[in-house]
Amino acid sequence: MKEENDSQLQTLMQNFEQRLAKSRDAKDRQQSEADAFYLEFRRVRTEVIRPVMDDIGNQLKAKGHSVEIAEVGDERSKRDSKITLRVAIGGVPNSSYFPENTAMVSFCHSGHTSVSIQASTPSQSKSEFSGSRGILALTEITTDLVEKKILEVLEEVFAQGAKRG
Repeated sequence: MKEENDSQLQTLMQNFEQRLAKSRDAKDRQQSEADAFYLEFRRVRTEVIRPVMDDIGNQLKAKGHSVEIAEVGDERSKRDSKITLRVAIGGVPNSSYFPENTAMVSFCHSGHTSVSIQASTPSQSKSEFSGSRGILALTEITTDLVEKKILEVLEEVFAQGAKRG
């Protein structure tokens, strides 16, 4: 190969390898950030969200309502991690075929920079709601915020129940 062509090929390969290394570094950095966020979400889920759900759930159980708290997530891919509070309203017929008596609030790991809050309220009421209640930075998730978000949903549920009754 001519010296000039050989030099051009060497330059092309060197530039390519540099771009490839930068791309790998960026991908590794992004993965590290996603891993760190996932671990922090798990910590917040365990130390902030779960205790609030336990406290509210115990109070609801004392009043005759059925409460279930579920934590799910794919540990290997660190995706789809969430915690859900499910409340079946006491004194109203309930089964898996009649979700109109059940309210749910979930805090979900979404992407690698935010937490989404999802909720659904009983469908017997005209104010039925199912969907997003907000997307927040993980740093915004506090005990007070979790309490308020759950109470917003419960207020809709129990206010409608009082109107029906």
